[in-house]
Parts: sequence; structure tokens; C-alpha cells
Amino acid sequence: MNELSKELERLEEAEQYFAAIKILEQLIEADPDILDLHYKLGMLCMKVGEVERAATAFRLCIEEYYEDTLVHLNLGHALKAMGRTAEAVECYQRLIDGENDARAASGYWSLADLKDYRFDRDAIDKLEARLKTLQAPPGYRGLMLFALGCALEQHSHYSEAYQALAEANDIVAMHRPFRGDYFGELVTSLVKETHTHPKVPQKFGATPIFIVGMPRSGTTLVEQILASHSMIESTDELPFLERIALDLDKSGGYAAALGKISAAQQETYAKQYLAMVEPYRKRNAAYFIDKNPNNFLHIGLIKALFPDARIINVVRDPLDNAMSVYKQYFYKGHEYSYSMQGIIYYWQGYLTLMMHWNKLYRGLVFSLGYEALVKKPEEAITAMLEYCGVPVEEQCFRFYESDRPVLTPSASQVRSPITDRAVGSGLKYQQFVAPFIPQFAQIRLKAREVLNI
Repeated sequence: MNELSKELERLEEAEQYFAAIKILEQLIEADPDILDLHYKLGMLCMKVGEVERAATAFRLCIEEYYEDTLVHLNLGHALKAMGRTAEAVECYQRLIDGENDARAASGYWSLADLKDYRFDRDAIDKLEARLKTLQAPPGYRGLMLFALGCALEQHSHYSEAYQALAEANDIVAMHRPFRGDYFGELVTSLVKETHTHPKVPQKFGATPIFIVGMPRSGTTLVEQILASHSMIESTDELPFLERIALDLDKSGGYAAALGKISAAQQETYAKQYLAMVEPYRKRNAAYFIDKNPNNFLHIGLIKALFPDARIINVVRDPLDNAMSVYKQYFYKGHEYSYSMQGIIYYWQGYLTLMMHWNKLYRGLVFSLGYEALVKKPEEAITAMLEYCGVPVEEQCFRFYESDRPVLTPSASQVRSPITDRAVGSGLKYQQFVAPFIPQFAQIRLKAREVLNI
């Protein structure tokens, strides 16, 4: 049993979650009364998108009086992913109603992160009162302030909302600083080193579709639309290209290694990537989606491994997007998002790299404007499907009827028909980010170059 536990720990550390689940199943079979094992099973199932199974595990823990109240939080996350928002709200409210301030902070932010939950005035008053007496590490204050900012925006109190959001971002930025120098060096080296078309490797089975762009730009909406097609299945925001990039980085730097990648390496890495993706594929469809927005960094690697891959770059108005990520707490990564300067710098690097990829792989990357998608959805969806090489199917226009789990903050938003209500949303805060408006204007012009409009 001890050996199994050690193997479980090793697999978790290596992020080999499907294999870890198999070990957990053995441990649970040997001793089904250990609730910690059921809770861990729920957490691992969430990581691989098996949300119904995760919810079952969490409910079992609750029924057996599992002591850790975070089980209610994670059950709420599972229910949210399944579109069962009202039940998720009940789970989050249980944490808010408790005496543990840290747990309450997680509950408040989870309510705000539902995106379609509305705080009434009484709830806002209680949240503000709790902030005054909060006894928890600063990070939890940050979570509550993110929630407060979103709640105040719902009531059009934009000045107070921005004040809360600014304090929240400052708190997180102190503990999770953005290393802009590393990001800048990576972008510069990729532009400098990846300047030739890679060798064409052997064709391997299904065709991947990579959806890239800034987070909160509409990538989940695009994923939901495409995943509604009979020939396309979705996986997750997969980290596997990043792992390959890290491996290449060991041999003298990622960009340099990518620029001179051999045919043997291309084949090895392509097979390695597909093997890691395989457990996530349930339908063995002709196409599968990898929706990791950060893969815009790895378009050179994508084209080296899968020259037939489809790459869809979703571009949203920079000010709207900036405020959307500024209002968002990210569990991990995206450290640039906690300051306007960081967001602007990241946008500049993102667009510089996308312009490079567009020149290098002319006509092979499909750039989609979020505003064009929501204002003329039929036209945009049709063009996107044609680019992917699949026939137009009616269910892609009724994507919101899909019952597939959605694990991103956009879970509730992609279960409704397309609207353009988020277009221009950043203008609500224009006066508070006035010093940055000229930079956003320059970024907007550059974004239009990427979109070729």
C-alpha cells in the first residue's frame, strides 16, 4: 500500500492524472472508508474534465461528514462546470456563511466568478463589513476585493469598483510578480531564431486545432462552437506543448533549439504530444481541440510537429480585454494581469509574436476578431469552419445547447446565445485608466494588422 501511495504522489507531481486516478482506484478498493482518497479522486477528476465523477466523489465526502469545508467549494466548481449554477451558488454560500474568513473569501470570489450571479445590496454590505474585520492572510483579502469590485460594477458603481479591483490586484502582484524581462527575452528570441519553415514530418492520425490568444478574449466561446461539430472533439487547456518547449530549452534555449529542430525530434515530439493527449479524447473524432491560450508562444513548434494543424487566434479589443483580465483572479499563471503596465507589455509581446507567425506561416493562421464573431456570428462561424476544413453544421450555431462540461470562468457565458453586450465594456473604466489610453490605442492599431483589417 505504501508503494502505491508513493507512486500516486509521483504521478501527481508529473501531472499524469489519468494514471494517478488508476492508482487511487486501487487504494479506494483496498480501503473505501478513507475519505481523503475519495476527495483526492474528486480533485484529480476535475483536472481531467470528468466533472460528474468528481461531483459524485465530493458528495460522498459530504454525506460522510468530511471535515474539510473546501469539499463544498470544489463541489460548487464541478456543478458550475456542468451548468448547474443554482446548486453551485448553494455550495459557495455555505463557505460564506461559515466563520472561517479564508474559506469565505474563496466562496465570495467563486460567486463572482460565476459571471452571471448578481450580488444584491445586502450581500455587498455584508461583504464590505466582513472585509473590515477580516482575519486571514492578505491573499484572501485580495479574493474578497476582486469579488467586491465585480459586485459593485453590477450596480454601476464604477469608481468604487475600480478602487476595490486596484487594491486586489496590488495585493496579488506583491506575492506573484510578473517577470516581464523573461517574457520579453522569449518573444525577442522567437522572432530572431524561428525564421525558416520547418521540415514536414509524417502525418499522424487526427488533426489538432489550437485555439490561442489572450485569456478572456473569447477562446472558450470559440471552443464551444467548434466542439459542437460532429467531427471535432474538445480536450482541455493542455500543458503538453509547454512541456516539450521546456525540454527543447535544455539544449541551448527554446527558440534556438526550435529553429534547428531535426526531423527525428519532430517525429518524436509529435508522437509524445499525441500520446499525452490520447486519454483526453473520448470520441476519436477526426479533429481535436487544444485550447491553451498561451500556445501563441508555440506556433512555431505547432507547425514543426503538425504542419496540417489548424490554429485559430482570437483577438478582442485590447481595452475590453485588459479590464476583463484585470477583474479576473487566476489560480495560477498570468502574473502580468495584475497591473495595467503588465497587461500592456504582455499584449505588445503577444502581437509582436503573432505578426511574426503570420509572416512566417502566411495564410496558415486564422485570426478571428471577437467583435466580428459576436456581431456577425453566422458569417464568422462559417468562415472558421471552412478554415478548419469541416462542413458547416447547424449545431455549431446552437452551441449553447451543448451539455459538455466547461471548466473556464466563461462556463455560464457560453451556455447562452451570442450577444455583443461585452463589446465596449472597458469604456466603463476609461477615466480610471486614462494614462494608459494612448498605449491601448496603439495596441488596437497593431491588433488590426494581425486581423488584416
